[in-house]
Amino acid sequence: MRLVNNHGSVREGDSISYEHFIYYLEQGREIEFSYLDELYFIDNAKKGRALWLGQTLLSGYCVGDCIFWLDSLKINGERLADLLKSQEIKISTIF
Repeated sequence: MRLVNNHGSVREGDSISYEHFIYYLEQGREIEFSYLDELYFIDNAKKGRALWLGQTLLSGYCVGDCIFWLDSLKINGERLADLLKSQEIKISTIF
C-alpha cells in the first residue's frame, strides 16, 4: 500500500492519522509516540520493525509489508490502529 505524500509535518505532541503513520513507516522512518503518559518506540532495525516500551520489547519483529503487523499491535489491550484512528496517540519524534 503506497500512499501519496499529502501529509504535512507533525510536531511534538500532535496526534497523527493512521494513514500518515503508515506513510512514515513505509518511508522507513522510526516513530516515538506517547499514550497514557508512556513513551513507545517503533524501530526499523536489521531484524525488522518492533514496538518497544523503554527497553522492553512488546512485539515480534516484522519484515516487509508491516500493515497487518501494525493492525495486530496492542497497547494495554487496545489496538494501535484504533488508538491512531481515535487520535489518542501523540507523536514525540519522527526519525
